[in-house]
Amino acid sequence: MPTSDPGLIPSEMGAPLNVANVRERLNTRRLGAKFHYFAELTSTNSYARKLAENGAEEGEVVIAESQTQGRGRLGRRWESPPLANLYFSVILRPALAPAHAPQITLMAAVALAETVGSLIAQAPTIKWPNDILVEGKKLAGVLTEAACGSERIEYVILGIGVNVNYRIDSMAPEIRQRATSIADLTQRGVDREGLLLRLIQALDRCYGELEEAGFETLRPRWEAYFSLRGRRVRVELLDQVLTGRARGIERDGALVLEDDHGVLHSIYAGDVIPLET
Repeated sequence: MPTSDPGLIPSEMGAPLNVANVRERLNTRRLGAKFHYFAELTSTNSYARKLAENGAEEGEVVIAESQTQGRGRLGRRWESPPLANLYFSVILRPALAPAHAPQITLMAAVALAETVGSLIAQAPTIKWPNDILVEGKKLAGVLTEAACGSERIEYVILGIGVNVNYRIDSMAPEIRQRATSIADLTQRGVDREGLLLRLIQALDRCYGELEEAGFETLRPRWEAYFSLRGRRVRVELLDQVLTGRARGIERDGALVLEDDHGVLHSIYAGDVIPLET
């Protein structure tokens, strides 16, 4: 039985997802028209990318109970135990210019923060560009992978991972020190089907806002969760390391860093490490 795993909350929450039930309850415009459900995949993003390359429609969802090669941003491993958390990817075909593809990540972070924030007493924060943190520990993350032409986006794979019912103290020590879960924060099991339903509906709403009105409508909500504004950070780029203060984000989603000489930098890719609490 799944609930015999000491890492799982000892409740009925260790049961497999009933995606048919989720699909019947969905109230969305574009996301969730079709689900691809698996007990195990190497990576939901990898499978969704293959579907997209073969003409899958926008809004199709790939979900797995476990991933053997789950990954986050910069290729980092994402701990993916079975029947405990949520791992899913959504195929998007946005009517956005390729330069605006990074806004998909920021949009999804807003949807994630608002949804999980409604379930816990603690205030979630966003670590640019894609991590949802609670008290400095990672609760959820976004991984987007895009295929772009010169003038349009062919597709975006929007990957979501949420630590839901897994006991963090059962994870490896190096993971335990920087991760948390909804169940650990609330001390109770969470209905994963209900959470999946709410997340897809929140993503659908925010995605619609992004396409119809642009990121400026979502930007204040993103910045309300931004945990690093005004704080000293180190930004590790491929070819250099910058230090300074995070000043916010630009309209295209770039992080604005004011370095120690007062020069402003637009950061589009890099690892941001806080230097002060």
